[in-house]
Amino acid sequence: MAFPEDIKRVISSLAKKTFLDQRDAPPKGHLYFLTSGVLGIFARGHPVCSGLIVPGSVHGWETLLDEGEWRETRALLPCEGFSVPLEPLRKALSDPWMFRFLAVHAVARTRDAATEASCNAIHTASQRTAKWIMRLHRAVTDPKGILITQARLAEILGFQRTSINASCGYLKDRGAIEIRRGRVVVTDVEKLRAICCSCDTHREPVRRPLHRQPEPMRA
Repeated sequence: MAFPEDIKRVISSLAKKTFLDQRDAPPKGHLYFLTSGVLGIFARGHPVCSGLIVPGSVHGWETLLDEGEWRETRALLPCEGFSVPLEPLRKALSDPWMFRFLAVHAVARTRDAATEASCNAIHTASQRTAKWIMRLHRAVTDPKGILITQARLAEILGFQRTSINASCGYLKDRGAIEIRRGRVVVTDVEKLRAICCSCDTHREPVRRPLHRQPEPMRA
């Protein structure tokens, strides 16, 4: 993100390295510049994840619009980043550049929420599981895989445990992933991409298989 120079100077003087363990929330009243890990977005009081914040992104803009109360943000995977108190930045951020940025941010958030709702309604459990594993895989650089259990995947996708077990078994049988103790390892990105639904085509092209395979029941 290309900040104006005056904002860069303020941010650099206030930034503090901040680690989040799984399920921790970023500090309130701060911008959180995520450098590694993944944050999940949740409707307040609900366990199902509606979106991700990945490395290179900044959490906390909603506070400027007073729109943060409807949702919660928690670490899905251990996160490292830099937190910057928002209050000293308010004056520096109240310029046309920031209003334009927030408008783009709001449009993208609305688009992603609509896409996620449609996906939940029309795509199979295995397609949606593949999509979320692909999202996490793109955000994680650990060669040992994604530090997440099937139970946690079921929780954030809103699946029953039997559905996530069947979906992960389907992906494993097709050589796309391996399930290890507390981790999901992507063994073949192309095979995983072929099973994904097409909802993330604005993020990365998705190649569809020539012939559909039998898939587990919908969650």
